[in-house]
Amino acid sequence: MPKKGDVVIPLSNKHKVIPSYIDSMQKNKPSLEIFDEKTVVFLEALSKAFLQEKEYNEIVALGFWLRKAHLKKIKTQFLHKHQGEILFPRGTVFHIAPSNVDTIFLYSLILSLLVGNSNILRISDKTNEQLERVLIIFTDTLQSHPLIAQHITLVRYGHDDAITQKLSSLCDVRIIWGGDATIKHIRTIPIPATAIELTFADKFSFALIDINNVTINDEFFERFYRDSYTFLQNACSSVRCICWINNSKEKKELFWKGFESFCAKKMPQIEPKQTIDKLSTLTLLASEEKKEITYTKYFHRIKFDNINKIDHQRHCGFGLFYEVDIDSLDTLFTYATRKNQTLCVTGISKEAIIASMQKNRTRGFDRIVRLGEANNFEAIWDGYDILSSLIRIVNVDL
Repeated sequence: MPKKGDVVIPLSNKHKVIPSYIDSMQKNKPSLEIFDEKTVVFLEALSKAFLQEKEYNEIVALGFWLRKAHLKKIKTQFLHKHQGEILFPRGTVFHIAPSNVDTIFLYSLILSLLVGNSNILRISDKTNEQLERVLIIFTDTLQSHPLIAQHITLVRYGHDDAITQKLSSLCDVRIIWGGDATIKHIRTIPIPATAIELTFADKFSFALIDINNVTINDEFFERFYRDSYTFLQNACSSVRCICWINNSKEKKELFWKGFESFCAKKMPQIEPKQTIDKLSTLTLLASEEKKEITYTKYFHRIKFDNINKIDHQRHCGFGLFYEVDIDSLDTLFTYATRKNQTLCVTGISKEAIIASMQKNRTRGFDRIVRLGEANNFEAIWDGYDILSSLIRIVNVDL
């Protein structure tokens, strides 16, 4: 691990950020080119290291996302979009990581690095085994790439507005991953007048399924499981509610029975406290209005008779599924709000989805993906083109 005084601040639960270090950490850094080859080489090494972590699915997924072919695709799309333009990095990007999804913060850090920015990454002092493993691999890989290390400063601290204010004063972009309350609070801390800010707040995601147009088998269950259990429904992109269209009660029950058997083989690790939270949520919802509730060992279901009655705020994750029957796509896209992020679709055509979205001028859903791809991170996320937000485009009109 790096030592005190290295560009990467040591990562330990007891570590305190050193103010004098903050003052000096932005000085004398050689700039990186946009999609600098040295950056790509570092990310390829990181990808190989992450892919070795077979017991951590989220780390392996990050390693797969970082593979050389995918980085090349990102570069090609970016350069095509900005063909003929004069581009520069924005400067210093301050990333504030969430405490509930262990790998998500690295995606924005990597995109920022790809377009040449220097980066400050604040990590919560909350910890778990997977997060620590990610940080060890990341910092170990950085030690073999000292030029890249000069563009990444990792800091770890709890709730300390003084430190956040100091780091915010250094940035050209601030990226906040967190709940609505966290974002609201951090926004009270100013950034330079020339800086911009991207926020990734609480969102709620759906699956849209025409059960009559799908084959109910293990491949289907695997895709549904991946979208709901990867982060135990704690990611904004995780499926929490299923909209059934062209309802077939018999096929739905066939699906749920098969999925219960599939979960028994997968054995998702849900802690006792999480199960209690889930039962408490169900009890509260059921006490307010009569609802159809189904209990199983690995998941619970609660049926809403109207999409407008769905309660975003109380959903606790951990294998809790809301369900609602809808009679048309228009019902869903009229209902959708800015708090809805991802819609995972199966059994319905792309053309039908687009037509209904445009007809209803829907305010919700920034991502429409195939079932099984809810947690596949993309450079366009929550309606932001992240890469384009992290560069300066210089207009030369002579």
